[in-house]
Amino acid sequence: MNRYQGLIYSQAIKAFRNETEAEDFTQDIFLKAFESLSTFQGRSQFSTWLFVIARNEIIRRYRREHPEISGLDTLLLTESEVEKKNETSSEQETKLLKQEISEKIRSLVESLPELYRKPIMLHYFENMSYKEISQKLNLKMNTLKSYIFRGKEIMRDWLNKEENEKQE
Repeated sequence: MNRYQGLIYSQAIKAFRNETEAEDFTQDIFLKAFESLSTFQGRSQFSTWLFVIARNEIIRRYRREHPEISGLDTLLLTESEVEKKNETSSEQETKLLKQEISEKIRSLVESLPELYRKPIMLHYFENMSYKEISQKLNLKMNTLKSYIFRGKEIMRDWLNKEENEKQE
């Protein structure tokens, strides 16, 4: 069975794009294969039979997670379409997460005293270099770096405090 594990795992990782889920799926497939071993008739290679079990289980799980797709539609989906749909969902989640993080950071930056807020806004949100900011704000380079460092330290402290309060 170990020599077929890589085959099933690679199929699962393509479908689920999650190592833990792929590992669990691989174990589930070997359990299903063991339970169905009496149905293996030897008309194909064992690896082919195992691959079909895995493919059918992936389709079954996909249908369960995407009920809006009919049975015929699922059969017509090519592997690349399934991957594209999974990727799109994953991309949407990533985009939302990035947006939440960006909003949180912007909120923190806006809460800073102006002394620290302005250099951080110019550098991180307006993509200005330290040199450009030092000229615009008429600050020495070391002073600018210090303000940005202190501003980030303040935000880090706020986040740590917030995290500690959540854990209590």
